[in-house]
Parts: sequence; C-alpha cells; structure tokens
Amino acid sequence: MRPPRDYRPQQFYAVTQRGNAGQWVYRDTQDFEKALELMGRYAKRYRVGLHGYCLLHNHAHWIFEASTPESISNLMRDMQGRYSFYLNRKYQHTPWLLIAPLYGCKNTDHFSPYLRMGPTNWTPRHDARFLDSKGFREFLRYVENNAVAAGLVRRPTDWPWSSAAAHLADADADDLLTLDHWRQIFGNPATIAHDWQIYLNGPREEVQHNAARLRRLHTGSRHNRPLNFATGPPGN
Repeated sequence: MRPPRDYRPQQFYAVTQRGNAGQWVYRDTQDFEKALELMGRYAKRYRVGLHGYCLLHNHAHWIFEASTPESISNLMRDMQGRYSFYLNRKYQHTPWLLIAPLYGCKNTDHFSPYLRMGPTNWTPRHDARFLDSKGFREFLRYVENNAVAAGLVRRPTDWPWSSAAAHLADADADDLLTLDHWRQIFGNPATIAHDWQIYLNGPREEVQHNAARLRRLHTGSRHNRPLNFATGPPGN
C-alpha cells in the first residue's frame, strides 16, 4: 500500500494532473465544464480552498489550500474518479478520439485494435509541490499564462478554462475560487486588478525564465511528499 500524501492544513500546494502518456482528457466545452463542476463540488465537500487553476486539453494545474492532511488527496480521488466515469461513458464508442491528437490526425482508420480500445485516462499519481508566498505568486502566474505559452490564445483572459479572468475582474462569477489570499498579497483594493495584470503579463523574459524553472522541478509524487521551489516543505 502506498503511504498517504504529506499535506499540511492551511498550507498551499501546486497540484498537476496529466493525461496518461499525454492523451487528451478535456476535448470539448462539455468536458471542461464537467471537470470544473466536479472540482467545485468536491472542493466544497472537503473544504479545500481553490486559489487558481488552468485546464488545457491534456493536463490541469490547480492551487489548493489544504484543510486536513487528507483533504486534497480525497478531493483528487473523487474528482478524478467521477470525471473518468463521465469520460469513459461519453467516449465509450469512440475512445480513440482522446489519443488521436497525439498522432496529429483526425482519421483513425489506420489505428491498431489496441489503440482503438482507447487509453487509461490519467497518469498514476498527481504531482504536488508546497508553495510559500513567493512560490504562490510565481506558480499562479505560470498557471494563468499556461494557455498563452501553449499558443492557444494571445492573452491569459482569452482562455475560458483558467482563473485569469476572475482575478483580473477581482470577482469569480462561477464561485469556484477563494480570493482572500490573493487579495492579501496584492493589497490595495482600488488597484489590485491592475497590479495583478502587470505582474501576470510581466517582462516576457522573466515569465519565460520562471516557466522554464517550474518545468524543471522534480515531482513530489514518487516520495509522496509535496516538494517546494524555495524553502522546502513546512517542518523540514
């Protein structure tokens, strides 16, 4: 049996979950909306604060605040389980549509019987890293620029499946986000959206350097201990 994750209450964590072998797990608007609906449901159930997110076709980034040592693990278990049930039911007759983008094709007639059976949805375990105050700001900027870096949109707010628009409006119409910590960091209520926009867009060189550094970080999934960019997990 694998040991449980080492999450600490009232601490912040960057969590990333990827499609198995790079497969798509969010193919259309219905898929993205279902994933966010499930995330909101289980975040409330386990009292996990959601501080930022971005869903791309083959992976998702989340910034969570744990309420108990088990809260984030329980959320991810239930959310991924229910979403996998939804995904397998929706694509039960066309499962290869989730892996066709890996091969750059739309016609799957040449796929082997094995490929046409469809893939396992998720990598075995999600990645997790503890975030200190600096790490929180940097990872949130990385997350909300993810769709821009992937070449899907020109501006962070153009991608509807991230928290960028809510932060730049200083309001979350979908009632998914916890905005208090972000507001504490960026301070002045009169200028917070403007200040965040400046930081989010940042000097291109700084944003690119930060994104490259984050991609080089080792995952905490192997040792079941969320890793940190700066000072190490709390208590170490």
